[in-house]
Amino acid sequence: MSKPFFHIAYFIFSIAACEPLFAQSNTRGVVNPERQDTLFAAPAEHHKILLVPFYSKMCMSQIDRQVNKETEMDYDQITEAFRKGLDLALYSRFHMNYVTMSLLQGRYKSDSVLNYIYGSTAYNYALVPGTKEDEDKQPGASNANHYMVKGQLEVPVDYSQRFMDIVVKNPKLLPFLYKKYHADTYLFINELDIKNVPNTAGDLDNAYIRQVTVHYSILNKDGTSMSAGIETVYFPYGENVPADIRDKYFTSIARSILSDYVSSLSRKQKKEDKE
Repeated sequence: MSKPFFHIAYFIFSIAACEPLFAQSNTRGVVNPERQDTLFAAPAEHHKILLVPFYSKMCMSQIDRQVNKETEMDYDQITEAFRKGLDLALYSRFHMNYVTMSLLQGRYKSDSVLNYIYGSTAYNYALVPGTKEDEDKQPGASNANHYMVKGQLEVPVDYSQRFMDIVVKNPKLLPFLYKKYHADTYLFINELDIKNVPNTAGDLDNAYIRQVTVHYSILNKDGTSMSAGIETVYFPYGENVPADIRDKYFTSIARSILSDYVSSLSRKQKKEDKE
């Protein structure tokens, strides 16, 4: 895709993306009743955001067969479509508030930088911020990179308490990114899960609906966590086109992650004002 076309596509997507939300759940672990009100009430300070898309193997999808049947895309193409779609949705939302850069598409696209990031980080199945630790947790459940088995993602399903967090192993990574991009905030998408779950509504045609879960971590340039957790959205079983899923449902997740980040800045400012 040429650069002019890419920027036009981002602009059109930014102003046209809609959110016909089927059902949404914020399982970040912190209840925020002012979530929607604070979305565009960002603090006066300026921030520069660098988006880091999920590593291609950190995608668990139970709908690939249906997507393939409808679109004739193969597994790798489906994964990449979801990867780019989520990245585009995040860019479009964050770009409304902050200078935002994508390493996956557009001007700052860089496979070499992404490979350096992936080689400098690991994953930790951690407690969702604000939740109590499960007394019956299994020993070693939080070992970094424990859930990459023979190059494939294997993750326990306990989204109510835990999420896939990022671990920066290389102390040179964040200084390198800051020097190269002058970004003070790094949004890591750690994992994307899409699965079929029982439809309990009773008044819909299908026995199942789709559940999308995004695991994310937002760090500042010093490596301090600003916001982290899980965002989940549900959508009808018959949705199988990645572009439609992006436009209708990834945008909702992106909006929620932005809201959580803005709220974290507000909490940080209030804490500093008291000191």
